[in-house]
Amino acid sequence: MSTAKAIDAGVTARGIKAIEDLLGADARPLLEHRCEGIPRDMLHLPGPDFVDRVHGGSDRPVSVLRSLQQILSHGRLAGTGYVSILPVDQGIEHSAGASFAKNPACFDPEAIVK
Repeated sequence: MSTAKAIDAGVTARGIKAIEDLLGADARPLLEHRCEGIPRDMLHLPGPDFVDRVHGGSDRPVSVLRSLQQILSHGRLAGTGYVSILPVDQGIEHSAGASFAKNPACFDPEAIVK
């Protein structure tokens, strides 16, 4: 085993131990859970080939597939098949303000700022 792999294994083992310590007595059932409701072969797991594998056979335009691939190829999660998109503006206009406009007593915009 290379030094880098040994270091990674040690870091991973310490990380798992820390998680087990936090979970306490529930650690084993939570960490060893296996879903029986959805067969594993029905899942489309993320990966660098996600767009080709999952959407390639669809009738989506090439430009849409290209755009999706660009999103998946950028940022800290680039090439993993995962994507993290955060909203740019979390102001009041994108909150529940519009829903509570009729009853302002139920909506406190000060809470959003905090």
